[in-house]
Formats: sequence, C-alpha cells, structure tokens
Amino acid sequence: MEELIKLDNTFSESKFKTKVDNIFVMLHISLMTNNLSRVDHFISDNVFNEFQTRLDYLNQNNQIQMFDELNVKSTDIIDIKITDNEFIITVKLISRYMDYIIDKDSKKLISGNNTHRIEKENILIFTKKRTVKEQGFVRKCPSCGANMDINNNGKCEYCGTIYNTEDYDWILTDISTK
Repeated sequence: MEELIKLDNTFSESKFKTKVDNIFVMLHISLMTNNLSRVDHFISDNVFNEFQTRLDYLNQNNQIQMFDELNVKSTDIIDIKITDNEFIITVKLISRYMDYIIDKDSKKLISGNNTHRIEKENILIFTKKRTVKEQGFVRKCPSCGANMDINNNGKCEYCGTIYNTEDYDWILTDISTK
C-alpha cells in the first residue's frame, strides 16, 4: 500500500473502499432495475457485457433478479499490483442480501431466497491507469465542457457524451461471487 500511495498521491484507502461499496451496490441495483447505463462508466466493457448477458437472459424469460436488503458487511483490500501501465487492486467484499428471481408480470417467486439474507463473498478487481488525467472536484464533459454528475449516469445531459471514467479513476474490471 505504501508504494501505491507514493506513486498515486490521490489514493486514500477509506475513499477507495467507499467507492468499491458504492459501485458494488449500484451494479446490483442496475441489474435489478434493468438499467446498466447507471454504472457503465464505472465498469469495464467485460463486466458490462457479463451483466448485459444476465439482463438479456432475464428479459427473454420475463424475469427480474431481486437483491432485497442489499448491504456490504465488509470490504478488504487483499492484493495490490503495480505494473508499468496501471494499478490493480483486488478486493474481498462480503455482502448480505436476499437473492431471488420473480416473474415480471405476476411478481411471483420463481427461484432463490426471499425470506432471509444470505452472506456472499465477492472478489472485485479494480484498475486505474498510471497516466490518468487530472479531473479536479467538478467533473466536466470532455466534449462540451458542461458540469456533469457522473454518479447519476455518466452521460452529459447537454450533448450526450459519456464520461469515460477509465481515463480518470478506478474502474471495476472483474467481479466474481463465491
């Protein structure tokens, strides 16, 4: 961790863990609400495609994936790698939620657990380019210069440009659940 802090003086462990927790929750809510555009600027193309495939399957079967009472119990950095081009942090996140699938029309339970939360261990990998651009506190649209709220959807409300977080910050590049 000390080497990472020397090379990236903007890194804060507590802020990073908060970002991890928020992206994890937003990703699951996006899957549940059938709206990955809320998180696509925080995740790699591979993670987006993985979750889009899950959404497509659910939609084809007229189903909704539910994650009721979703929360994060703990978030721990378990590995830090520094390459010539990027920083890579592996995180173990323990989550708790009710995990089940319902029919879109009838809202009846199809499978899973909707009576009590279960605990799951998630491994997330985040990467950040070593050559990230300085972004400051106010996010500006790279196309038209308007202020942007990237936590909302990462899309400029004026010109429609997507804010590419990969050029500025940490992005989720892999996620697995045990």
